[in-house]
Amino acid sequence: MPEDQNKPFHIVAVVGSLRKDSYNRALLKEAIAAAPEGVTIEFFDQLADMPFFNQDLEDIETPAVALAFKEAIRQADGLLVVTPEYNSGLPAVLKNAIDWTSRGAPSVFKNLAVGIMGTSPGALGTSKVQQQLKQSLSGLGAYPLAAPDFVLPLYKNQFDDEMKLSDPKTVTRITNYLNRLRELGLCLNTIRHPA
Repeated sequence: MPEDQNKPFHIVAVVGSLRKDSYNRALLKEAIAAAPEGVTIEFFDQLADMPFFNQDLEDIETPAVALAFKEAIRQADGLLVVTPEYNSGLPAVLKNAIDWTSRGAPSVFKNLAVGIMGTSPGALGTSKVQQQLKQSLSGLGAYPLAAPDFVLPLYKNQFDDEMKLSDPKTVTRITNYLNRLRELGLCLNTIRHPA
């Protein structure tokens, strides 16, 4: 573990849902509020602006929004993905963003610490999509946080009418999870950004 454990740690975050009142967007807002001291979270909310990945389009010019997301990841100390699970898998908008951002060398995902969170109406939460994300991101050289995962099932029982988490223990879980992401990220950043 690096000696400077209190060094500021910056996370860029994305949400795999485009819906304005998405519970996963609400979960990210709770994560931003629950971030431990020294941890900042920047919400990159432009996934809807990315066209579907097409190498013909890339050969002409990579869209500015894809370049912006790639640069946001490059400048960050870690990535946080907060996503629902659609039909037992990845939302198309999230997979598309990963496809655009994975292009080029060196990869912005290489040795990147990644946290994955998600909530859903079902009893299994977002466990299937999290496994898919881990497989995809690991294949790109990233390091998704290992178990215990942050899965929040039955979201209607978790949030109040104002889309705030109703259980303080869940907020504490978020803070602890972000602390783990920081610990992993500080270790990996000695490789990502050698002095």
